[in-house]
Amino acid sequence: MNGLLVAVGGGIGAVVRYFLSATLIPSLAGNPEFPLGTFLVNISGAFLIGIAFGVSERGYLPTKGWSFLVVGMLGGYTTFSTFTFEALELFARGQHQPLLLSFLTGPVGLIAVVIGVALIQGWRKERMS
Repeated sequence: MNGLLVAVGGGIGAVVRYFLSATLIPSLAGNPEFPLGTFLVNISGAFLIGIAFGVSERGYLPTKGWSFLVVGMLGGYTTFSTFTFEALELFARGQHQPLLLSFLTGPVGLIAVVIGVALIQGWRKERMS
C-alpha cells in the first residue's frame, strides 16, 4: 500500500513541479537564463519538507501520510538532480555567473527546512498556550 501512495504522490508532485518550474515561474520571470523555476521549486520543497517533518514529529502525520506527502509528492516535486544537470549545462555554455547561484541550493534549502520545522514548532507551542 505504501508503494502505491508513493507512486500517486510522486506523480502529483512531478506534475506540479513541471507546471511551476518549466512554465509558470519562467514566464513570470521573463525566461531568465538561470533556472529560476527549478531553484524556487527546490527551495519551496525543502521548506515544505521541513513543515512535514515538524508535523510528523508532533505525531500529526502518520506513516502512510509521510509516504504519500514527503516520499511521494515532495520527492516528485523537488528537482535537485534536474537542477544539477541545468547547472552543468550553464557551465558547458560558459555561463559561470548563473552557475555560481546554483551553489546556493544546498545552503538555502537547508535554511528553508530549518525555517519550516521552526514554524511548526512555534505554531505548536502557540496552540498549547
